[in-house]
Amino acid sequence: MRYVERLLQDIEYVTLVKKQEEAEADRRFCRHGLSHFLDVARIAWIMCFEEAAKEHRMLDGWKKEQIYLTALLHDLGRLAERKEGIPHHQAGADLAKYFLKKIDWPLDKQQEILNAIQGHRGEEKLNNEFTNLIKKADNKSRNCFFCDMQEACNWNCERKNKTIQS
Repeated sequence: MRYVERLLQDIEYVTLVKKQEEAEADRRFCRHGLSHFLDVARIAWIMCFEEAAKEHRMLDGWKKEQIYLTALLHDLGRLAERKEGIPHHQAGADLAKYFLKKIDWPLDKQQEILNAIQGHRGEEKLNNEFTNLIKKADNKSRNCFFCDMQEACNWNCERKNKTIQS
């Protein structure tokens, strides 16, 4: 996954993720750092792999890399949301576009990632398989069933993850 490696070695990306982690260090609810990004990537890849196995089809390397890039970029706009009030899925899509260009991710493959980042919050009912995969993995990455903050959390009941099963 050479593009993922390029992103993870990019000083600007790493600095932004670290700033985001520092800004959320005292957050009582779910945090949005590298650990969360990787949880989303792994869960989405497992879900995608399980679906392909049911249909007895193979997945290509592009799909895995696309999932990981999307997950690593999907919540990058959280700082802009905190500081400037820009919804993080919108700010995140702008940042993702910048980083995808910077790591030379093929232009013809960028829009699906950007759409997934813009649609991952769940407000929109998108009939896009990839966006729905990322959205579901993002929700499943949260261990609401084991969280001490369940009662105070502002997520609606339908969105809270109550199980470890996909």
